[in-house]
Amino acid sequence: MSHVRIRIDFTPLDDDDEFVLGQLTDELADDLREAGEVERVERPTTDPAAKGVGEVALGVVTVLAGVDPGYVQALVDVVLAFLQRHTGRRVHLRVGDIELTIDRPTHGQTDELIRTVRAAIERSRH
Repeated sequence: MSHVRIRIDFTPLDDDDEFVLGQLTDELADDLREAGEVERVERPTTDPAAKGVGEVALGVVTVLAGVDPGYVQALVDVVLAFLQRHTGRRVHLRVGDIELTIDRPTHGQTDELIRTVRAAIERSRH
């Protein structure tokens, strides 16, 4: 089965500190394991004394998801459940060169979102 790497991040709120962002990132990563293999994203450190060691980017994960409709549905369901639990946040999905921002979609918008994510995955495979 084919897989595609999808980058997922969420917007922090003004009063979020590193601890809260770390907890939310862990929660999102754990939830996304239903849809595929999850990795925390590392960003290079700007500290010259760190000798090239990266640090984990808070609020950002990637998931290696299958392209079959069940995986796409699971991915979208997990993201929507995360948004329902954490009001006021937005989630950004990046599949190849396609980027989507998800807030509080209606049922019709959710169906369109699933079609869009599926099409983006298919496009990124070619």
